[in-house]
Amino acid sequence: MRRHRTTALGALASLLLAVLAALGSTTSARGSSEGAVPRLVFPLVAKTDLWDNYGDPRPNGRHAGIDMENPWRAPVVAVEDGRVEYAQSGLGGCMLYLYGRSGTMYLYIHLNNDLTAKNDNKGGCLADTTFAVPDGAKVTVGQQVAWVGDSGDANGNPHLHFEVHPNGGTDVDPFPFLKRAAKPLFAARTGSVFSLALRGDLVAAGAGTATLDVERVREYPGGHWLDVDSRPVELTAPLGTTVGPGIGPVIGGSARRLKAPVPVAAFTVKANTTPDAILGAPGELVLGRVAPVP
Repeated sequence: MRRHRTTALGALASLLLAVLAALGSTTSARGSSEGAVPRLVFPLVAKTDLWDNYGDPRPNGRHAGIDMENPWRAPVVAVEDGRVEYAQSGLGGCMLYLYGRSGTMYLYIHLNNDLTAKNDNKGGCLADTTFAVPDGAKVTVGQQVAWVGDSGDANGNPHLHFEVHPNGGTDVDPFPFLKRAAKPLFAARTGSVFSLALRGDLVAAGAGTATLDVERVREYPGGHWLDVDSRPVELTAPLGTTVGPGIGPVIGGSARRLKAPVPVAAFTVKANTTPDAILGAPGELVLGRVAPVP
């Protein structure tokens, strides 16, 4: 594990990385020589309070990233394909570097170090407590790499501190990249088998589709219910599929919006994970069954 001492949660790291970049020792990109920051997948599967606090004055200096308020132990995901490296410091606590395929380096700080549902700080910075993948692992976009926590000087205030370093150099404001990032519906490695349970309001059906305003998601196997920012998700509904209580089966013709939203739990059929499936793109999730929610 790499031990990293931070000032302003990354200022010294930024200076060192800038020097290395000047010497030509930046992270190489597979398929990109420019190292431009690509459009990212958002680094969390969770309801998130996001605002631009990059550059804010802090007791230890300038704030080198963005702090996002989100639930303790929410899944933290890779924002692009790349390789991860564990790190640790007194201020940052449990941290993770993602060396992206584009050449951009991303830094995730204050990851989980608790073993129980209490703020016990007994877990250290370890696989299966802090990190969801091995040190040095190659990961795919949208794959879970860690869990949100409050390690380091964030003790008692769970949140994710996230930095963006183009070409592996000095930090830049992550806010514009996060604002236009595509939000994942769930976390999984490309090619793995998944199915989902979705809770929300059924708002439209017909023409082989059903659209839900989704507020909660559960991934199988092994997942648990997560609150997400409400979003419409269009599922493929094979003709004849009953999409909701009192609505009847999907038939041909145009999709129609329901007169009143119907609260439901929808379950997708098993499929292989793709980047588009992680984002809940139309046509990527196939509806298996629907159950009413009281």
